[in-house]
Amino acid sequence: MPRTRLISPLPRVPARGLAPRASLALVGMLALAGCTSPGSETEPTASAPTTEEQAHGFVAGAEELAEAQTSIGSIGADGSVSVLNLLTGESTALDAVAPASWAVSDGRFIFSGSDAADGKTEIIDTGVWTVPHGDHVHYYRATPGLVGELTETGAARVSSNEGIAALSFETSGTTVVLDRHALGQGETVELTRIESAAHSAAAAPVGDAVVASSVASAGASPVLAAYSSDGTKLGEGVDCPGLSDVQQTSLGATFACADGLVFAAPAEGEDTAAAPSITKVAYPDAASADAAGTTAPGQATSLDSRPHRPAVAGPAGDSGIWLASSRSQEVTLLPTTRPILTAVAVGDDSDRVVAVDDEGTLLVIDGESGEVTGSQAGLIGTPESASSIHLSVDTSRAYLSTPASAELHEIDYKDGARVARTLELPTAPAFAFETGN
Repeated sequence: MPRTRLISPLPRVPARGLAPRASLALVGMLALAGCTSPGSETEPTASAPTTEEQAHGFVAGAEELAEAQTSIGSIGADGSVSVLNLLTGESTALDAVAPASWAVSDGRFIFSGSDAADGKTEIIDTGVWTVPHGDHVHYYRATPGLVGELTETGAARVSSNEGIAALSFETSGTTVVLDRHALGQGETVELTRIESAAHSAAAAPVGDAVVASSVASAGASPVLAAYSSDGTKLGEGVDCPGLSDVQQTSLGATFACADGLVFAAPAEGEDTAAAPSITKVAYPDAASADAAGTTAPGQATSLDSRPHRPAVAGPAGDSGIWLASSRSQEVTLLPTTRPILTAVAVGDDSDRVVAVDDEGTLLVIDGESGEVTGSQAGLIGTPESASSIHLSVDTSRAYLSTPASAELHEIDYKDGARVARTLELPTAPAFAFETGN
């Protein structure tokens, strides 16, 4: 049975009874020499541990592999759960969860629940994950399955780094901070809670701290502030009216507000527990849109990115796409001919963005020139809303699906949005997430 504790975690034990694989080092210290800063733009290379070092990100019972174990974790309308391995095409059925009205993922774990007052939040480990470490990365696989639950109900957002998962609930406005290492061992260890009045809450770990929203009373404007892992507030916050989303990046986290984007970055120096810097950058002046006779851009309604990259993207009302770099803290508008429902920043050498417009057309846009370099129409029909689109991006492919079909489209976004494969999920997914990257 999954376990829930409200205290500091015990020493790690083998996860869910799976014996450690011989390929993992069992003794020794982590070798850190030669690692560059975590935000490096250079694509990292895989690194395997030797018998004299324990791999960064080591988890007892996990197997380290030479490449990312990219998968699609999906939940059917009936609560059925499956994990499709995109390397082999094999699908694994897991224990079902309660039929979900919402679900979110941090790239390894899926959190799902219903809006029912007597419901709960269930936590699924898809069993695949990546740990970046400077100029190299480590790829892991373990047994997937249901690993825990929380008593909180209502839709939530989740953002995670290697050690912390921050789950923010919209109904209560509360952020629950979980020990992510313990979660990988099958234990739900709550580190702290950041209490608030009800609002559409958002939070993200930044270094060893957490930046989270709160309101003094229902209907008040949210404030983003930093908190230590025990819930102590670290300095003053930044106003974020109209808070709509948060996205984890390789350099911290980016929050979307009505009047701009807020970039949260770890404090400089070696003290990872110090208060992060929190900086708001206003959206560019809409005067250029007015001069061109186009609709003035709206706030970013959502943010998304390829995992472990510094760039984020999101719809800019009916005018195009906001593209932002958490490195330079610059925000750019990419105009489009039709309203965008969802957009993902690739964060590569061309600053590509993969997006879907309101007609269901997938677009690949060069972030430097704004040129559409590829498109695919007719793959998913006309979407009802942004929430009915499942779009994710990794180093070379994009994956697109909807709840209306069990088809999963694999798109080569570097080759004119060519459809590389069409895969079949076990059932039409109410929710689908790419994990393992």
